[in-house]
Amino acid sequence: MLRNVGHLVSGNAAALVLGVATMGILARTLGPAGLGVIVLVESYGKLINQIVKLENWQSLIRYGTQALESDDTPRFLRLVKFGFVLDIGLSLFAAAICIVFADLAGSLFEWDAQAVDMARFYSIALIFGVASTPLGILRLFDRFAYIAWLDPAAAVLRLALVATAAFTGAGLWTFIAIMVFVLVAQRIALSVIAYRQLRQRGYGSFLRQPIAGVARENPGMWEMIASMNATILLRKSTQEIDILAVGAFLGPAAAGIYQIARRLGYAMTKAGGTLQQVSFPHLAKLWAKADFTAFNRLVKQIEGLTAAGAAVCTLVLVFFAEEVVVLIAGPEYSEAGLPLIVQSIATLLLLCGSALRPALANMGLQTKVLMATGFSAIAFYITALVFIPMTGIVGASIAHMVSSAVMLPALMVIYSRGMKNERSKVSAGLPED
Repeated sequence: MLRNVGHLVSGNAAALVLGVATMGILARTLGPAGLGVIVLVESYGKLINQIVKLENWQSLIRYGTQALESDDTPRFLRLVKFGFVLDIGLSLFAAAICIVFADLAGSLFEWDAQAVDMARFYSIALIFGVASTPLGILRLFDRFAYIAWLDPAAAVLRLALVATAAFTGAGLWTFIAIMVFVLVAQRIALSVIAYRQLRQRGYGSFLRQPIAGVARENPGMWEMIASMNATILLRKSTQEIDILAVGAFLGPAAAGIYQIARRLGYAMTKAGGTLQQVSFPHLAKLWAKADFTAFNRLVKQIEGLTAAGAAVCTLVLVFFAEEVVVLIAGPEYSEAGLPLIVQSIATLLLLCGSALRPALANMGLQTKVLMATGFSAIAFYITALVFIPMTGIVGASIAHMVSSAVMLPALMVIYSRGMKNERSKVSAGLPED
């Protein structure tokens, strides 16, 4: 696990540095208004993708682990085929929705004709949105190194293309085309790598397996997918709605300035995401073995490591936020300093639940997590609606901080009660969930 964390942290660190450099070039080349158009179009496409797509990598790992542990190869192959069919079908549907609703989005957010056309063009990235199943395969087979270094490779390509476009004085269309091209190339590479891993292990024939009855032999699979995705949608939608809300209330230039604060503030989430990715398969195995002591110890270790690292990063941003913003994006974006401070505090609270989310998923408590996420999202939307018009772009960061402050204690209570309940069952000799 530590080896995989090392791979992902190294890869994420490299991707982070390259991503910040790319963002700095975009910010200085396009200015707040131009950058705002780019991020609003991206947020629109990503929000559609999050609403329509179903992430199934968690269920693939959970039920795939069970199938492999019991040497049930046909069951595993059916799970893989089911995942790819789900990914491809919903990717096409998301792209269609993106095209159809572009005009409506343009009228809601007062986009010009060029921005509406860009939103339609972004649907190409959604067509190639097959990522959940390939990621699940690589995580299940402990191939985190491939995942770790795919992001930096894409970041290098993106930086090179953006720098070239900036040097030649290219317009907005060139930059949005670069974003789409790199994303498509990254998704195709991920799928090819995952397929090669399947073939090397003798699972390359998964397409010949029927998927009828896959839900019956994996009881609870649809419930897990539905509850996990509802939770992800509620949590991640706030990370796209915030940009769109700032753009709707304050205009594209404000959205561009807020994007700087948001991207820098959430840079730390890469570390939390890394630990969630690596810990999920290990937690799944420990829970399947009913090794609650090791399970709880791993959760606490990850939480402690994440909280310590996030606290250090937050302190740096609290004291040097404006200097960091000006250094990276230029003086035009100095207004992002205060939002960055608030955003970093929100991120600290968010990261303190990094291990709790995969732990609760493996414990089968997704429904309770969904309820907590719902309350957290409601807190976000109410706060954003009140504070963005009142305080400007910092209002969106305040909304994130309030949302995280609601979510963290809720997760802690659900986890504590869940562990207590399982241990009580074991002591009473009752069957475990």
